[in-house]
Amino acid sequence: MELLKFGTDDIDNLVARDPSRLDRLPFGAVLLDRTGRVTKYNAGEVAISGRTADQVLGKNFFNDIAPCTKGHQFMGRFNQALAQGSINTMFEYAFDYKMKPAKVRVHMKSVSIDQGIWVFIKRL
Repeated sequence: MELLKFGTDDIDNLVARDPSRLDRLPFGAVLLDRTGRVTKYNAGEVAISGRTADQVLGKNFFNDIAPCTKGHQFMGRFNQALAQGSINTMFEYAFDYKMKPAKVRVHMKSVSIDQGIWVFIKRL
């Protein structure tokens, strides 16, 4: 069994080359378009959040899914990525909207903003 390590620099490209890897990742993965709309949502994130892909796909991550992320630490980095054209950063965060608080490590990563911004999430 192949195990992709959280924080791997090339993980977005590995998933793009083989989309079946998305649900095999041992952590959460959410792909956001430039407006913050959820375009991909894997099984690992279902386990962390308790929300199915049907409940989140097509919705705005910051307004509808996790309004707790609207601050500088999370949405600010997303907006900075939009302005710069790409991002590759890691930080710790605590999700608490409509769920038991979950402390996580977030890896926000993109190759190109036009391809979307990946939000990889690992429970701590």
